[in-house]
Amino acid sequence: MSTKELGENDMSMAEITLGFKSVSSLLPSEEHCSNHASYLADKISKHKVWTHPVLIDEQTNVILDGHHRFSAARALKLTKIPCLMVNYDSPLISVKCWDTGVEIDKSQVISTALAGKLLNKKSTKHELLIKIPLQYALPIEFLMESSHDL
Repeated sequence: MSTKELGENDMSMAEITLGFKSVSSLLPSEEHCSNHASYLADKISKHKVWTHPVLIDEQTNVILDGHHRFSAARALKLTKIPCLMVNYDSPLISVKCWDTGVEIDKSQVISTALAGKLLNKKSTKHELLIKIPLQYALPIEFLMESSHDL
């Protein structure tokens, strides 16, 4: 996922929410490399912190970016993870093919995931058109707790 800077009047931060979602409520949209997911799980377990949110569609909980982190969370048996929730219909977010740069129809990403199917790994590149601080150090113990505040 990458970010670009928008002009002052372009978009509102109200279209993006940072919060927690239960791991079981999230729907993957893309295949991932299991070796990289294992590497991330080991790294998270070793350092005991979560550092980046997973990007999801706020309406469907479909994962747009962060499939390796999601898989690592499942391997670590985390109950919730930080998510950056976006209105996928917003012009604030775009999606292109990694290889060609050609724009991809957002509805195809969502419908594929909702049908229980996965797109090929690294077939989509999501881009937020606003700069957001995306790195922190959240203790993973917090993500293992059951919580009704999801």
